[in-house]
Amino acid sequence: MPRGKSPRKKNPALLPRSEAVRQAPARSTPAPAPPPTANVTLTLKHFQRRRDTALAASDDKRLYLRVGDEVNHVRHEEWGIGVTMEVMTSSIPGGTCLVRVRFQDGQLRCFNNDLDNQACCYYFGLRRHWNPSHGVHALRAKFFG
Repeated sequence: MPRGKSPRKKNPALLPRSEAVRQAPARSTPAPAPPPTANVTLTLKHFQRRRDTALAASDDKRLYLRVGDEVNHVRHEEWGIGVTMEVMTSSIPGGTCLVRVRFQDGQLRCFNNDLDNQACCYYFGLRRHWNPSHGVHALRAKFFG
């Protein structure tokens, strides 16, 4: 062999069949994998359950006020204390939740009641009115009344 030249491998396509088989490297073919039906069904079952819980979770609304709650407004003190008269919750996903409050000034005002919404009455300034003596009277009536 002349110096500086590397030995060339012969092209198996140009060799006679007997020599091509002899020079071709042995290739090992992997055994075919079993069909992944069990994994697919488990995956589909998992995603179906996740989708069902996501739909159920999207239907639930985080409500701020309930019927009978006493509220006041932080920027409109002239309204006085209000009582929640009615709570309306939509059964349609993405629907609104409204609350009607009657204030001491005689007006019936309607607010959004969904805490996940930016227009919720809490962010608007409506706060539950906390009367410490009310809790004491309720406990006294429960134990001694």
